[in-house]
Amino acid sequence: MRKRGHASRSRRADGAWNRIAVAMQRMHDARVSFHPQAFPHRSRFVRFACPLQHLACGSASRGPYRRVRSAKPDPCETQRRARQRRAVAFAFAGCARPMPNTFVPDRPDFGRFLLDALALDHLVLSQFVLTGVVGFSTLILFACLLFLAGWACWRRLRRPPLRALARYPFVSILVPFYNEPEGSLLCTLESIERSEYPGPVEVLLVDDGSTNATAAAVAQWLAQPRGKRYEFIARERNGGAKGLALDAALPRLSPDSDVVTVIDSDTVIAPGALRSAVEALYASPRHAAACGLIVPAGRHQSWLHRLQFYEHIGALAAIRYVQSKLGSVNVVAGAFSLHRTQVIRELGGWGEWLVEDIAWTWRALAHGYSIAYAPDAIAYTICPTTLMGLFRQRRRWARGRLESFRVAWGISWARTMKMLPWWLLWAQSALVPTLLLLFAGALLYRSHALLAVAALNWVLMAALNFVSVLHARERLQLGLTDLLLVSVYNTVIDALLLPANLIGLLDELRGGRKSWMTR
Repeated sequence: MRKRGHASRSRRADGAWNRIAVAMQRMHDARVSFHPQAFPHRSRFVRFACPLQHLACGSASRGPYRRVRSAKPDPCETQRRARQRRAVAFAFAGCARPMPNTFVPDRPDFGRFLLDALALDHLVLSQFVLTGVVGFSTLILFACLLFLAGWACWRRLRRPPLRALARYPFVSILVPFYNEPEGSLLCTLESIERSEYPGPVEVLLVDDGSTNATAAAVAQWLAQPRGKRYEFIARERNGGAKGLALDAALPRLSPDSDVVTVIDSDTVIAPGALRSAVEALYASPRHAAACGLIVPAGRHQSWLHRLQFYEHIGALAAIRYVQSKLGSVNVVAGAFSLHRTQVIRELGGWGEWLVEDIAWTWRALAHGYSIAYAPDAIAYTICPTTLMGLFRQRRRWARGRLESFRVAWGISWARTMKMLPWWLLWAQSALVPTLLLLFAGALLYRSHALLAVAALNWVLMAALNFVSVLHARERLQLGLTDLLLVSVYNTVIDALLLPANLIGLLDELRGGRKSWMTR
């Protein structure tokens, strides 16, 4: 009787452990796992849960668990399986936490394995990466601010010599236009006529297949006596890109041309802008191009005009000034830019790219040239007047940023890596604006580290805005109100243009059809 009772209890215990093991095996065969948040000690759980795959009662490779009764069971094998099930069930019950309500598919994934190994989840990893990217851009801003402070001290101790040239080079000005309003184009021509440049100048007007009365107005303006030499070039059909119109004028350049200057048909240059830009270009024989300070006109017309005005005169100008001292300006604004004619003949024109000014600049940098910046060369340009027009423009610019990076990488990846920090700085401000970072750090992640880095990033950007406005306050007639508003408007426009920048990058990644989008 004693042996019989002991045997019955043993059989009942074996049956209980068998049912537990069967339930666990079915759970495994259903390919489910627990949500990572429910098991903070993953290493213990994984260590004890892994033997479930090798249970003698079934495995994932054999499909769903089926109990197969042998006609002649082996007593030793039965006892061995019972002991294995009992050990696994004890271990599982001893370390497991209560089963959560949420399940996620269990699929072999290296990323998930890495997260489990590092005891991280996707939310923590994204917070870590975001903090690192913003911290890197914050270091760049801090370095720019230190450089500007050191440069100001050096200028006080040792005033740099004047950049006046003994002989001013021959300048060829290209003005492409397509269905431009008569008033804006004639204002551009009048500003060129009044420019105070001591060297020889020729102006080539390129009509890119206009269908309005602008060409007739230009012909009437040219019929009057002028102080500079003008040439009119008419194209029968519109090429769809500004770079193609510029390339059409290259064969018509004078053999004596030393500098090719591109001025948009809606841009007015200051009287001394051309001279200042040429002096900056010839400050070093390594300079392939130079650009001036582009200021959006009509800032008092609407809030959209003010957004673009403060964006151009803010931290963007200060960062470009630092880049010019390092010879690494990565964007030559197409509204007013200068290029050495010899370098254009060496590297080629602009026709193969959608955003010709950015791509040509990166190509020159990849070939070992440098780019200059002349903050005293001021040009006033007409910016988009509607939100949709601004959206299309920035979408095209964002695509041009990635396009230029790919062009430069194909030429020289080593020189392109030197420009990578500036590209990442733009990417952070364009895709992860500071205003969005502050909300994410406070509401989504609740991370003090991310909040601190985002706040420091905004403070440094505000300091650069302050320095830039102080530097241009006399030339642009800026006051205390502008010092206070520049950081606010820059924060708003960064968040406002996030969708345009993101879609522009996706356009280039997908390789869609290139379109000017603003014509």
